[in-house]
Order: sequence, then structure tokens, then C-alpha cells
Amino acid sequence: MKRRFTSALVMLLAFALLIGTTAITASAETTYTPIGGSTTLVKNLVVDKDANIPDITFNYTIRRGTPKDATATTIEILESPLGGGTIGTAVFSNADTANTINGIPSDADPTQPTAGKKYAQKTVSISFPVGTFTKPGVYRFVINETNNNLPGVTYDSNPTRYLDVFVVADENNVLSVNSYVLRDSATDIGTNGEYVENPDVKSAGYINSLTQYDFKFSKTIAGNQGDKNKRFNFTLNITGANPGTYPVITNDVTGNPTSITVGTNGTATGEYSLTNGSTVQVIGLNAGAVCTVTEDAEGYTATHSLDNGTAVSGDSSGDVTLNSDHSVAFTNTREGIIPTGVIMAIAPFAIGICVFGAIIIFIICKRKRRNY
Repeated sequence: MKRRFTSALVMLLAFALLIGTTAITASAETTYTPIGGSTTLVKNLVVDKDANIPDITFNYTIRRGTPKDATATTIEILESPLGGGTIGTAVFSNADTANTINGIPSDADPTQPTAGKKYAQKTVSISFPVGTFTKPGVYRFVINETNNNLPGVTYDSNPTRYLDVFVVADENNVLSVNSYVLRDSATDIGTNGEYVENPDVKSAGYINSLTQYDFKFSKTIAGNQGDKNKRFNFTLNITGANPGTYPVITNDVTGNPTSITVGTNGTATGEYSLTNGSTVQVIGLNAGAVCTVTEDAEGYTATHSLDNGTAVSGDSSGDVTLNSDHSVAFTNTREGIIPTGVIMAIAPFAIGICVFGAIIIFIICKRKRRNY
């Protein structure tokens, strides 16, 4: 009986010890209320200084980064249980032209900007829903810019960025985001909280540039019967261009528009009236755009030359792909054959008639005098 009592007592004590240990473990675990957050990244678009910003949009994706265990010299990289959150787009338009900055984003001295360039800047929103961050630590996310092969656009050489979110807890175990760090590479973080490589280097965001060219056409009227004041109608067709409104510079503004608008399908049509010495120049079309200009020669002999080359017959430039600045010079000629030798052919007869008539008159007059 005593032996049974002792065994039961030992079992009871062991159970009590187990329960006590579990209770101690449970009470030692801290409970955090999950949180979310938001931040932005910078997007720059570089264009020619005399050009407009086109209507183009850049897209991005965001996902969770790869978690990493802590080591003797580095801290743990956490993975969010909710995924990568959401990221917006960088939407540029003609309206941004008024707020451009001279030079390029990497200019060391903004007071001495790179000549011939300017850029527009946008912020791209990033948001993480509540539940993204569940405890203190560093959460890593991977951002990629989508290459949509927009006409004439040179994309950032590195499409990938790494966003590290540093989450801390206060004395009441309330979580908050301490900082967001955007970097060009997935670098380990030391136990001192600094990146093991280039600790002070952060990404400046994305920089894309747009290669742009001008297209120009002109009119010359020639020939001995060419009317230098006559106006000829021209039609300009543009395809493969980024949507937006582009400046048109002309030295002959009579009835000619000062801009041309490319639609969402990348095409535009413009009508122009040119006379002798007139020029029309479209500014800042993207590389790869195709321009075709055709005139109504109205009975004149039409020729044209590309980039001051050999003149060829025809009233249309054909398709001109913009891989540099291009110009097409149109010449309309009208020549007339002026008869020669007509006066000399008639003159001998006229002179003979006149002499004969003078002789007759002289004889008549002489006879009249004799009669008197």
C-alpha cells in the first residue's frame, strides 16, 4: 500500500513539474500584433532637352525575398507570411514636361547639368497589408521592372532591386517599421546592423532614358514657270511612336499646326501647306518611329532627296525609320519652252511691206505736186 502511494506521489510530482515547465515556457513567449507598412521608390526618365515627355507607363512586380538563417557574423533575413504586398506604376505624360530637371539624375553637380538632357521624376507606391510583419527583424522583398519594349526606351541596366524592411518592437512589444532600405543587390547584414558590403550605398531607384530624333521636310519651287508663291499640300504619317503631343517647328506658320499628337495606337497624321523655302520639323520622336511624307505636286515635276542625298523622282518620301535625325527635301519644278526666232522670221516681210508702201506713197505725192 505504501509502495503504491509512493508511486502515485512520484507520478503526480512529475506531472506537476511538466505542467509547470509548460506554463513557464508559454508565459515566456511574447505575442506581437502583426502590422503592415508603405513606402515609395523613385523613377526617372531622361529625354532630350528640347523634347516633350511622352505618355508612357512603366510597370513593376514585387515578391518575397529568400529567407536566410543567422550566422556567427550575420543576422537572420525573414520572409513575410503574406507575400510581397503591392506596387504601383510610374505614369509619365506630356504634362510632366513643365516640371523636368536639367541634366541627368547622376549629375554630381546639379548646377552644371549634362548638356542637352533633362529628366522627369515619379514616385512609385509600395504597400504592405496588415499581417505582413509579425515580429521584429529584417524582411526582404524583390522588385523587378517589367521590360515592355517601349519604342526608343533604354531600360535601367539592372532591372532588379532589393527592398529590406527593418521592423522593431518597443518596450511594450508594439511593432513598427524603423526603416526601408532599397539596394541593387541582396547583401547580408552583419550582427551590428550594417550591410557587410558597401554599408552606406543605397539604390537611387530606376533610371530609364528615351532615344529621340527629329524629322524635317522642306519645299523648293524651281523652273522658269514655277510660281514661288504657290502653296502645296503635304501629308505626314507617323507610326511606331510613343503616344503624346510632339512640338512642330516651322518657319512658315501660315495654316500649319505647331504640334502633332500621337494616339494610343502609336500613329499620327498631320496636314501641312508649304511654299518655296518652307520647312516643317517634328521634335523628339522616339528611335524606331517611322515617318512618311507625301505631297500633292499639282502638275509640277516632283523630286525629293533624303538627308541631302541624290534627288529621286516622286512625290512621297517613302518610309523613313528614325535611327538618327532625318530630313527630306522636296523640289517642284515647272519649265516652259519659250518660242524663239518668231520675230526675226516675220521681220523681213514686215520691212518689205513698209518699204513698198513708202515707195507708193512717195509716187502718189510726187504726181499730186506735178498737177499743181
